[in-house]
Parts: sequence; structure tokens; C-alpha cells
Amino acid sequence: MLSEAVLRSLGTLPSSIAALLQAFPYDYLYGSIAADTSIAKKYAAPGRHCHAWHVGLEIYDQARDEPLRAFALGYLSHLAADVVAHNYFVPRQLAVASRTAGLGHSYWESRFETHLGEGHARRAKEVILLDHTRSDELLDRVLSPTIFSTPTNRRIFRGMVYVTDSESWQRVFKVAKEMSRWDLPDDDVVRYVDRAYDYVVDFLVRIDRSEPYLLDPAGEEALTLAKKVRRETLRAGGEIVLIEEADRRFTMPESPLAYARGAASPIIPALGTRGAD
Repeated sequence: MLSEAVLRSLGTLPSSIAALLQAFPYDYLYGSIAADTSIAKKYAAPGRHCHAWHVGLEIYDQARDEPLRAFALGYLSHLAADVVAHNYFVPRQLAVASRTAGLGHSYWESRFETHLGEGHARRAKEVILLDHTRSDELLDRVLSPTIFSTPTNRRIFRGMVYVTDSESWQRVFKVAKEMSRWDLPDDDVVRYVDRAYDYVVDFLVRIDRSEPYLLDPAGEEALTLAKKVRRETLRAGGEIVLIEEADRRFTMPESPLAYARGAASPIIPALGTRGAD
């Protein structure tokens, strides 16, 4: 998990935050997972989307002690990483390769996770099996229900984590990946992960002055634009033009951040890289 790379590089963080995460690493790890526990996010009350910065900061503000603050920082770290996934990676893939946005979104996130190593889902399962009652109660106080209550959303999500760690799921997804005509090179995965790591660290260092804070973690505009780009470009110019247009619209901008390049250990152990050059 990306949050584990953060825990391996606490020296890059302000001393107070580094000490907090070092003291309560599993609370931080759970927070970095728990941001995805809301199912059907678009049905949340207006302004209460679980992937909104103000909601994540509200969770932090209501955290009454250090373990809960570590959890809240994990939640906010997830939002910082999702800025990359939802504004660049997923929109680009949806524009180029997907006919069904909802299914395609989940498919490409799962496809991405296959590059993170076989132990990725198992590690997430190990973390959610720990007792996080107090963190869950905090989420229940802050998050709005979607079509399900917050506790029901959590049970569904945990069931999904169990499924993705099963051998049958791994076999099915491996077949689907092999049959896909759309490649996802490791080099591309590294670039996205490096930027996500940079954004997480930048947020923990600079909070509301950080690069990711300027963007929407849910990527609503980018995801909507992806469907429009696909529809209009295919009609006007065909698949080759579509790929060029998707790259133009959704390529990550240049950034001066270099935390990934300076990391002491690999960001993605399964790929054996310390960040793209």
C-alpha cells in the first residue's frame, strides 16, 4: 500500500506528524483504506461526498485523540493519492478504452492494483481485520449515508476486500487482464504511483498549500470529460485520434515535487523501483 511507503519515509514529514504516524501506524493504514468504504458515493447528500477535502478535514477536526488523528491523516492521504487516480489515470483509460464508465472505473482501479503485487489485497485484509471500532464510529458521525447506511457500506466494502484476496478472484481477473487488448505498462504504473506518493507527502507537509489540495479528489469534472472526449473524438477522428486527444487532456502536468525520487526504499516493492527518473 502507498501508505506503507509513507511509513517507511517518516523523515520527510514534519516531526509532529512523523511521531504521530510512528506511534499509531495501523490507525494511519486503516484510514488510508477506509476512505473507500462508501459505496455509490454519488448518492450522498449534496456537499457531503466522502472524497471531498472538507469532509476529510472534518474527520480530522473531530478526531479527539492521537490514534484518531493518525486515522484521519490516513483518510486525507487517500484523498491526496486519489487526485492522481481520478483526474489523470482513470479518465485517460475511460476515454481510450471503456464503453461503460461505471464498470470501467472499477475495472481500471483493480487492474492498476494487480501491478502492486500479490500481497496488496492480503495486506488490506489484515489491516481491516484489526479492531477499528473507534475510527468507524468517527466515520459514522461524519459521513453521510449513500443508498446504504455508513455501517452497511462498510460491511459491503469489507466483503469486497475479502473477495479480491481470494484465489478465485485472482484467477478470474488474471484471465480478464490477459484477454484485454489494452496494455498497462509497468512504467506507466510507476509514473502514477510516484506522483501519488509525491502528493501524499506534499499534503502531509503543506496541507492546504499543497499541490493536491488544489484539485478534486473525486475527479468529477475529469471523469465526466472523459466520456465526452471518447464520444466526440471517436465520432470525428477514430481510435488513433482518440488516444492522442486522451493523452493531451489527461497527461499529468509537470511538478517540482521529488519525494518519490528521493525515497530511501522502493515505493512499489513488487516493481523494485525507487521512483521514475
